[in-house]
Amino acid sequence: MKLLFALLLCAFLGACATAPGTPPGTAGNAIAEEASAARPTGVQWRYIDSRSYEAANPGLGRSHRFESSVGWIDVYVYDMKRTDWRTGVDDPKFDEQFRNTIAEVQRATALGFYTSAKPGPTRDVRIEGLTFRSISFRLVNARDKKTYDSFAYLTARGGRLLKYRMSFNGPAPANAEAIAREFIERNVRTGPDTPVGTRELRNT
Repeated sequence: MKLLFALLLCAFLGACATAPGTPPGTAGNAIAEEASAARPTGVQWRYIDSRSYEAANPGLGRSHRFESSVGWIDVYVYDMKRTDWRTGVDDPKFDEQFRNTIAEVQRATALGFYTSAKPGPTRDVRIEGLTFRSISFRLVNARDKKTYDSFAYLTARGGRLLKYRMSFNGPAPANAEAIAREFIERNVRTGPDTPVGTRELRNT
């Protein structure tokens, strides 16, 4: 519970972004074909900073923030005190981690951070040779009443968990999923652990 509460705080009190909802294993959870966007989206992402959560909460790893004109992305690399996560979405504990991602949004809504959180479907998608479990949310911020379209992509890679939280200023671009896929493809290729230009990690 302590780890889950820490994740909730980092995700919804400014350290992270928004995202996910709808339990895995629902009908129609077929793996989408792996394919790059037909054309580059033209969205340029700027690395902002990195944070480490290990000192206060071992197992929560680190995050890296990127921003662009259409929204922001947080990349999380963490292990929940394990180094043997099975690649992709097939680990016996993977569904639990995905449900925790959904629970973060539900708790944030219950705590009043959002006035509404409408989930989209859960899907398994192939990106850069990895299977990710993905879900979207349309969120209405309780403070400024702005609408955000948020996406979460979770997988395991190199024995650890890798999660992308992508939040787009509403209304999201029509090609939001292509933008998300393009970023993940590039990030996986270049290394999500330590982005180019990474600044000294801040402890959270």
